[in-house]
Amino acid sequence: MKPTQCGLRIQLLGSFIVYVNGNAVENSHWRLQKAKAVVAMLALARGQRGRREQVLDHLWPDMEPVAAARNLHQTLYVARRTLAGAGAGRDGLLAIRGEVVVLDDTGPVDVDVLQFERSAVAALATGVEASLRDAADLYSGDLLPDLPDADWLTTRRDELREIHREVLVKLASTVAQRAPEEALVILTHVLESDPLHEGAVRAQMVVLAGMGRRSEALARYERLVDELLDAFGTDPDTRTMGLFRELLTGSPPEERLHQPAGVTGEDDAIGYLPSPLTSFIGRERELVDVERLMGHARLLTLTGAGGSGKTRLALEAAKTVRPEYVDGVWFVDLAAVGESLLVADAVAEVLGLDSGAAPSRVQALVDQLRRRSLLLVLDNCEHLLAACAQLVVVLLDGCPGVKVLATSREPLHADGEYTYRVPSLPLPSAMRTDALDLAVLGRLPSVRLFVERAAQVRPGFALDADNAQGVTELCRRLDGMPLALELAAARTAVLEPAEIVQRLGDALSMLGGGTSGVTRHQTLRGTLEWSHELLTKPEQVLLRRLSVFAGGFTLDAVVSVCADAPLQQIELLDLLAKLVDKSLVVAERRGAGTRYRQLETVRQFGHENLDHAGEAAQLAAAHCAYFLAVAESHNPERATGVVIEQPKVLDREHDNLRAALRWSCAHEPETALRLAASLWRFWFVRGHAVEGARWVERALAVAPDSTRPRAAALIGLTGLDSRQGRSDRHRALGAEALAIMREIGNPDEVAMARLIETSLAWSTFDLDEAEQLAADVHTEAVEGGRPEHAAASSWLLGQCALSREDGPLAARHLNTCLSELAQSETSTPPFLPVITPSLQLVPIAGRLVPCVEETLLLGRRVGVIQAKGYVLSAIGYAARLSMDTQSAISVITDAAEHFAELGDDLAKAQTLHQLGCILRDCGDHSAADEALSLARELRLGLGDRRGELLTEINIALLRAMGGDIARGLTDARRCLSGFESAGDQVGMGATLTILGAAELISGEVRAAREMYRLAAERLDPWRRHTGWQRLMVAELSNELGDPHRAAREIDRAGAIFDRTRCVIAGQRLAALRRRGPDDDVETALSSR
Repeated sequence: MKPTQCGLRIQLLGSFIVYVNGNAVENSHWRLQKAKAVVAMLALARGQRGRREQVLDHLWPDMEPVAAARNLHQTLYVARRTLAGAGAGRDGLLAIRGEVVVLDDTGPVDVDVLQFERSAVAALATGVEASLRDAADLYSGDLLPDLPDADWLTTRRDELREIHREVLVKLASTVAQRAPEEALVILTHVLESDPLHEGAVRAQMVVLAGMGRRSEALARYERLVDELLDAFGTDPDTRTMGLFRELLTGSPPEERLHQPAGVTGEDDAIGYLPSPLTSFIGRERELVDVERLMGHARLLTLTGAGGSGKTRLALEAAKTVRPEYVDGVWFVDLAAVGESLLVADAVAEVLGLDSGAAPSRVQALVDQLRRRSLLLVLDNCEHLLAACAQLVVVLLDGCPGVKVLATSREPLHADGEYTYRVPSLPLPSAMRTDALDLAVLGRLPSVRLFVERAAQVRPGFALDADNAQGVTELCRRLDGMPLALELAAARTAVLEPAEIVQRLGDALSMLGGGTSGVTRHQTLRGTLEWSHELLTKPEQVLLRRLSVFAGGFTLDAVVSVCADAPLQQIELLDLLAKLVDKSLVVAERRGAGTRYRQLETVRQFGHENLDHAGEAAQLAAAHCAYFLAVAESHNPERATGVVIEQPKVLDREHDNLRAALRWSCAHEPETALRLAASLWRFWFVRGHAVEGARWVERALAVAPDSTRPRAAALIGLTGLDSRQGRSDRHRALGAEALAIMREIGNPDEVAMARLIETSLAWSTFDLDEAEQLAADVHTEAVEGGRPEHAAASSWLLGQCALSREDGPLAARHLNTCLSELAQSETSTPPFLPVITPSLQLVPIAGRLVPCVEETLLLGRRVGVIQAKGYVLSAIGYAARLSMDTQSAISVITDAAEHFAELGDDLAKAQTLHQLGCILRDCGDHSAADEALSLARELRLGLGDRRGELLTEINIALLRAMGGDIARGLTDARRCLSGFESAGDQVGMGATLTILGAAELISGEVRAAREMYRLAAERLDPWRRHTGWQRLMVAELSNELGDPHRAAREIDRAGAIFDRTRCVIAGQRLAALRRRGPDDDVETALSSR
């Protein structure tokens, strides 16, 4: 900036210096400190002017206004005289203009602070090294260090310091790859001025890790934790903790998102983008506009009325720009999403991820997409505006490579949003067509769209002199709305365009005088009303009744829900086919079957008619009854013989099941409870634990009576809780279920409730109580001649012994269970509660370390035939505890073959997983890989997402044990992200234990210790797991020379194992207690 007319330039950084015509005013000439202060204050003020009252308050806060005003005039006089003495002009300098004090009326004054701020903002925005260095050089010191502190000064001083630090941190990050040592020097300088500057610490950690000094990076974080705790009693912020986790667990892999099963794109492109069945007509100009806006905007929303062609334009635009996104273009249809909380779930579903647990589900998506380059197309956002806006803002803030293209009837009103209103298609003029060239008319987009769509339903249809007037009038009266034109075109199969226009006039009376003032929404509504009038009465009835379905339906559902007077069951298929022909229902072939759906605008129109007809309540009740039957038919608790679970079957009906739950919670509470009790296993297996728990809680709240469905729902809630890493209400829920069964149940039901109560006591590691409960049930079962109940109680006693790490005792109980199963009737309903001893001790780098191979499988019950396989599997675990691996392999192989004969792929996958882990630990990596890969394929086919991830983390450990440590760590980290996105705390803890083992293989003891520490936090409800993680932290802390942490963790582990008497853990703990921190711990680490 050039000097002003009076030749002023002011330096405020480092010291106060005023230059007049290039010459510095001697400091001795400034007789009053207040004169310096007023010049500095005005130089820093917005526009270099300040309100007179504000200046007085800052400089003379304790003085009477009259006296303060007199001082101000005197001070300004002294300052002007000082500057004039140095050669500055007097006019307009330090003047009072009404209630405003101005630094210089002739123009802005050059001030170093302003130059620094402008340079810093530009440099931070561009990240160019030279610009950052220039900005850093402009900061010659703190703001006015020689002036007395005051509020107006200290706040700005702190802000400038922080800007300078940000510039230095950015500079360090910019040069880090080329000159890491220089970057560390720069960051050290920042931390000397602010030791707790987390941005600098984060940058320092990244630089160290990039130099291969990962342990130093982790240690730097630990030092920051201690410093923050000492200074403020707080933890690092979420970004710092997130970076620590990335360095600890590794950055998320750079590979692309996997594509959902069954979805393919053009040329094998990554992503999911539906391929429209019709051509793209008449939107060439709009497509160019949208592409141009997408080049500038990270969020672009296409707005317009329903039927205006927003979705079709979005699909074409996304297809055009798809090559620009390494990780693909992903289309998410939100039309069937009924609740704001499910928006993130819908996005995660399309991306092939699991949704997160509230309130972290959105953050879980951010964590997955942080390093992706992709375009997310959110379609039909209008009924979920707030949720979509929140999701998009967080995604764009945390994921620099993500862009969003949305369609909605109104803007999302999100920060940074660009909007583009999709216009109607260009229309013919109002003149008669005989004055128009048919070729010109045929090129108009609205006419082209109508003619092409008409030709699809009436082959040979073309624009000619006979129909041109009708086509022109039709396009004009329908206001160029694509959906309206397509619906009208569908009628050309039976009507000429002129006849359609005649009917259209009756249906759209609001257009009788022209289109002025008529909204596009009214135009579309008119089109739908007109289309509706052309239907026969039975077709109209079915159209409105179909609106009760959410997310699609099958013919069976239509027959069950809609077949009531005046419709006959026998005519429904023919009526449905006619609605498909008339473009009011979409038919989609799925495998060997056909599924149907309505466009959302058509469904909404139908639902209004359903209300007007007084049928809404009747149809909702029929819909709920049908989907209750669907849910109960897939409830494994109601099965007999071999229990086969097929959770994928219910996936297709999830939206309908939600709708049934919403309605029944408001109108039929007991039905809601039956639905929740039947669906919890589906939610459990498919990774919807958070949503499922919410529905179960809601159903329990509206149906408080003591009923069998309530007891089943209470038990189901314990299983869903376990998926979320909580067990705090297991016992209370189980106790209520038992009380209900004691009140209304028969002896068998009471016995089952007692067995469930026992399994819940086991799950919370209350082993003494669980053993006593199981023993009591066993005694009564033997006395009552109920061998199946005796077998179930022996099974639970075996599980307690496995948890105590007593292999021989477990084997005795489990063999007793086999004998009692042999005495039981095979037709007995499911009675044995399937639970899994999940934590195993694995030989890693000369140590036996804990690895969570499975996680608690609560809630499933099976009958005699399947129970045998599970007992054999558990005997294998007992043999493994006793170090008899060959017996373990033999008996688990028998279990897998047993389940294969039964066709129980869920159980077969579990036993193959178990077999693969044992083979891995024995060093037979080839056989282990075969077994684990087959288990993964089975779980993938079943839709057991959680089980699939559990198998993948153990394959990752297999890779690391086989020497491919980098791949093992990468694969395990990807699984960790999967569990994080689902909010699965226990799954996260399981993965962290695997990562801890892998870090030990790589020799990263400090990283391994942190993995076990984090695992202990995630597995906190599961006490044996937590105890083992604490024990590992203690052992590794000893090895790292950290006796204080070792002692603390020994106490924590001891609090668990001293009470529960776990054999192997007790021996390890005793060895630790016998040894001091300076002793060699290798023997302790490898001992049993």
